[in-house]
Amino acid sequence: MDFLALAPELLVCLTALLVIIVDLFDNEPKPGRLAFTAGLGLSLALGILVGLQFGGYAGSSIGFSGHFMPDAPAWFFRFALLISALLTIMLAAPYVEQRIKHPGEFYALICLATLGALFLASTTHILTLYLSLELLSISSFVLVALRKDQPRSAEAAIKYLIFGAVSSGLLLYGLSLLFGLTGSLHYAEISSYLQQNGAQFVYPATDTAQSQHLRLELMAALLLILGGLSYKIAAVPFHLWAPDVYEGAPLPVTAFLSASSKLAGFAALMRVIEIFNVQQTVPIWSTIIAGLAVLSMTYGNLVAIAQQNIKRLFAYSSIAHAGYLLMGVLALSEYGSRDTALIGLLYYLLVYVFMNLGAFAVMVYFAGQTQSTRLQDWAGLGRRHPWYGFVLTSCLLSLTGLPPFAGFTGKFYLFGAVTMMGPQYLWLVVIGVLNSVLSLYYYSRIIRVLFFNQPGHLESEAEHHPTLLLASIICLVGILGLFVFPNWIISFASQINSLI
Repeated sequence: MDFLALAPELLVCLTALLVIIVDLFDNEPKPGRLAFTAGLGLSLALGILVGLQFGGYAGSSIGFSGHFMPDAPAWFFRFALLISALLTIMLAAPYVEQRIKHPGEFYALICLATLGALFLASTTHILTLYLSLELLSISSFVLVALRKDQPRSAEAAIKYLIFGAVSSGLLLYGLSLLFGLTGSLHYAEISSYLQQNGAQFVYPATDTAQSQHLRLELMAALLLILGGLSYKIAAVPFHLWAPDVYEGAPLPVTAFLSASSKLAGFAALMRVIEIFNVQQTVPIWSTIIAGLAVLSMTYGNLVAIAQQNIKRLFAYSSIAHAGYLLMGVLALSEYGSRDTALIGLLYYLLVYVFMNLGAFAVMVYFAGQTQSTRLQDWAGLGRRHPWYGFVLTSCLLSLTGLPPFAGFTGKFYLFGAVTMMGPQYLWLVVIGVLNSVLSLYYYSRIIRVLFFNQPGHLESEAEHHPTLLLASIICLVGILGLFVFPNWIISFASQINSLI
């Protein structure tokens, strides 16, 4: 078996075990020791992954019977997921030292959740897809409940668990239907079967019917699978868990869910939707994806306007960004827009990691200053802490899609891909642009409170934790650097011929 292809995943797994062992036998705990252990392991995994790519190594999936595909899309998502996990550990270090009773649990669970996400991004097999999703989900459930002294944390974990169980059941039943229809568990074989036998999955046209209709079995499988994966990316109407979970979870866990969970969800969705990229099913799922995109963008941005808690506001912002990204998924359905859609999706997902985690790094610092996540309690903090105020402002403007930040380039490619599908989808682009303008209202409200409102009380002075400062610097460099130098992602994405 080609275990070299699995080296980053194996190292992440060993890092989780090492963190548990160090925590167990460390009689004199020192602040930062467990964070350093987890960060070192993830950094080595990232280094090995980059070394394999630029060292000319071409992985093979034959030894794993097609369960693991170390192809170009998998490499990109693994790269982004490891960066996301590393940044989460950096920004979490001061919070964990002060508020988490057993820090070893936090770092080990972050590594295990990342491990599940890595396999989810690389699998082209239904069984491995489900097992990877469960590893990611169960680790996330426990992370949300980690603040045992906070009732809201327990409440959020219960809601997350219930919604997660329902979505997992939907996805599993949809996958089982797909297996029953095609007789295979491999993405490529299922896609090939649907390509060759697509005609048998539609009702024949009659004198009273002007067009053919998809048979109930395949329609049910498609709807259930899309429903299960839409939960993971927090798309409307599968978003109900997000606001309460974002608010109740510890702040670093919210940051992890906002970036890594969305990355993994879109990695799985992009591969699975490729299975259904056949003549009979494209009109069905493209219409569903377009509807989900409109609902997610509009609902997320409208409800975010009324939010006073910064964590809930970012939950609805995450829902809205799922809508923008679904526009790119929609553009994968046509040959003419496919290349631009791939560029837009990969570029925007990586930028989203830097935008969101940069914002959460500042939120961890400001929450430590005020002991609050209410927006009005942060009045004047941008003036008192200009560096963090500047970083948060840059991340918010990038999330809006304004230059000179990378969020502008990402939205340009996503909207451009939909435009290339033809005039029948221009209405969707218009809705996307209007929603971006709408998001500027509540993002600018945060900036106004930080810099122009008078503080209601003096906050406690917290230390400038070095890892938190480093995370904010990396994220700012990311959103500026990717705007100036986007060509490497564009060149990389243009080499991808197939997602399965």
